[in-house]
Amino acid sequence: MDKNRREHYVQIRLNDEEQSLLENKYKQSRFKSKSQFIRTMILEGVVVRIDDKKMQNTVRQISGIAANINQIAVRVNSTGSIYADDVTEIQKDINELWRQLRLFQSDLQKLTQ
Repeated sequence: MDKNRREHYVQIRLNDEEQSLLENKYKQSRFKSKSQFIRTMILEGVVVRIDDKKMQNTVRQISGIAANINQIAVRVNSTGSIYADDVTEIQKDINELWRQLRLFQSDLQKLTQ
């Protein structure tokens, strides 16, 4: 049997928004046909679900670091000095942020293997 011959037909229903999204993604792709694009997405695509709580925690940490830096900048501008404890706290927060980002990266790499 010819391995390129496809004997099975799959039909799906899409609403207008989903159809528009499919068309836009297909147009941005390198594929010559929509069938080839859909087949590749089904057979080779990866479904990624991001843990909202982890993402919110990371965003919260970034906001906290930014707030700390702003407070230090205000203090330095008004007093002309910076405190070692402030720098140490920011370094600790940044190290924790890097740890979380490495975990995200590790999770993403597992999906591509």
